Amino acid sequence: MGVALAHQGSFGFALQSAQGTFVAPNNWVPLIERGGPGPAESLAARKNYQPLDLADTRAYQTSYFSAGEWAEGRVRFPLVPGMLGDLFAWIQERDGENQGRWASAVVDCVHEVKQLTDLKVRRASFDLATGEPVICTLEVTGLKLESGSTPAPNMPTAPPYLYREATVALTIGGAPGEDVNCERIRVTVDTCLQAAEEGLRLTPSGAPLHLYTLAGVRARGVLSRDFADSGVYQDFLEGAEAALEVTLQRGAAGAGISLPRILYTGDALGLPGSHERRLVEEVEFLALGSEDGANPPVVLS
Repeated sequence: MGVALAHQGSFGFALQSAQGTFVAPNNWVPLIERGGPGPAESLAARKNYQPLDLADTRAYQTSYFSAGEWAEGRVRFPLVPGMLGDLFAWIQERDGENQGRWASAVVDCVHEVKQLTDLKVRRASFDLATGEPVICTLEVTGLKLESGSTPAPNMPTAPPYLYREATVALTIGGAPGEDVNCERIRVTVDTCLQAAEEGLRLTPSGAPLHLYTLAGVRARGVLSRDFADSGVYQDFLEGAEAALEVTLQRGAAGAGISLPRILYTGDALGLPGSHERRLVEEVEFLALGSEDGANPPVVLS
């Protein structure tokens, strides 16, 4: 075997109609290393081996067991037109019992193909920053990882969405409107997925039998903007709710992240202590569902 080059690898996923059956990927996305620490893909089998600590006349540990086996890790990629429908469904859709969608995935590491079945999204982060493509980071947990066969990926030909294709609408002082002062926004969606070990049962299987979604999605975020006015800061001081909507548009293709109710939980406004810098406020926020509980705190479209 020769050296494995990163550009020869690929990542793809597909939604499953039910738990337990692998589905060949029909969504292929290019991975990207920028946008966060660590590698772009870290899906790995967790064996959870533990040595037995026994008083058994032996001076050394000689026995061990597995406390359960599953897969988990991170995947980071730019948002590309044409593949967002299934991605957003994987993150936010629920069935009649409020359970999230299952998916299958393949990671071609050139000399080894990781094939994953029964994956759920634990957390999804969307990063928009000036001078960068729009990046999504998924943290996922799955019930099964095995060696698969080499796939035939069908990568999208469209380039990723860029920061300049984004429009930001922000309610300031009770008045909705376009905000041209934002330079960075991160929205993190928590699917309230239970810890993998909580799905273990008293059965011969070493893998969890269940991976329950315990509640509706939750969302938090942070935005950085020029301190061009005190409107957002005043909303923070007064505890006033706002609304945030980010729209990506390229020709007929588009996508959106809508947070109808946000509450500012912190505003890091401060003087930088230099005559060669501008003032920037970094504002943390919590997204809320509708007051009647019928609508989620974030909608991906």
